[in-house]
Order: sequence, then C-alpha cells, then structure tokens
Amino acid sequence: MTKKENLIRAKIIRGLEIVHKKLIQTKKDRNLDLVISDNGKIVHIHPGDL
Repeated sequence: MTKKENLIRAKIIRGLEIVHKKLIQTKKDRNLDLVISDNGKIVHIHPGDL
C-alpha cells in the first residue's frame, strides 16, 4: 500500500470507530436492544449489558 492509501485507510477506520461509539451510546440513551449477528445467529443485547 502507498502512503496515501494508508492515510485513507486510517481515516476510514477512525470514522468507523466513532460511529460504533455513537451507536452504542444511542442504544443506551434510548434503552433499545443492540441486535448483532454472532456466527449467523441473531443476538439481542440489552443496553444495560453494554
């Protein structure tokens, strides 16, 4: 990878980290379950467990 590609990749990863934190905080604030897939199985996680 070139230096420019690495910089773009780092920015994308940083953006995903920010969105992840905001998603979890929103779920906690609204007291909604977080729905994820764990090896193809749908799992509901209560916000108190986050």
